[in-house]
Amino acid sequence: MLASVRTRGRVSEAIVRRIKDQISKGRLVAGHKLPAERDMARQFKTSRVSVREAYRSLEEVGLLRIRRGADGGAFIAAVDHSPVLRSLALVLGLANTSHRQLTDARLLIEPPIARMAAERAGKEDIALLERVLAEEEEDAARSTFHPTDSQFHRSVADCTHNLPLIVLMNALADLTADAASALDLSTRARHRAGNCRYHRQLLEAIRSGDGDAAYATMAEHVSDIQRRVHRSLTKRPIKANGGKKPSGFCS
Repeated sequence: MLASVRTRGRVSEAIVRRIKDQISKGRLVAGHKLPAERDMARQFKTSRVSVREAYRSLEEVGLLRIRRGADGGAFIAAVDHSPVLRSLALVLGLANTSHRQLTDARLLIEPPIARMAAERAGKEDIALLERVLAEEEEDAARSTFHPTDSQFHRSVADCTHNLPLIVLMNALADLTADAASALDLSTRARHRAGNCRYHRQLLEAIRSGDGDAAYATMAEHVSDIQRRVHRSLTKRPIKANGGKKPSGFCS
């Protein structure tokens, strides 16, 4: 499985690269047990210290789980994308992403995501979108409101089955949902009915596999959200976040 290699750099780094490569190619999957340190050291013609260092490095980034005891060892971990999402959203947030920058990014990213969702969504994807939208519409009918986490937009991205796009969409959703929390509940509630109408149109476009309609609807939806929020932000100061106005709003 893992043949010995020669490298100019540290042997532990070569081991890390080889294991990452095997994971990316699907040859190592979650739950797979790696060779014991002694055996891996023999394969790489190195010391157990180098292997231990490689395993610890992979454990730190969440690719391995080290278990102790008689049934222990180094096991390939299920991939968890949450740390990546949090890091990306944090970077964008710390950079004080502006309202204009956020709108530009959303218009570049979300309409193509909607188009791809229409082309790739399966029955389970459609069912999930229906459940998410039903909850939104029920809240709107009851005139109740929950702080948005942009779940419908996240679910649309899931329909693409494209991990980079899903990561980007979730990072944008985290950033804009945080910004929206600075708006008062009554202001956010006024946006809900309009958003539900757009979401219903998006669902129907995705259900029918109409990529062009999904693209156009998402573009119009994002532009409409940002226009309405811009008006809300310019009408009155927002006292949250130390008196700073939030950068945007996503629903």
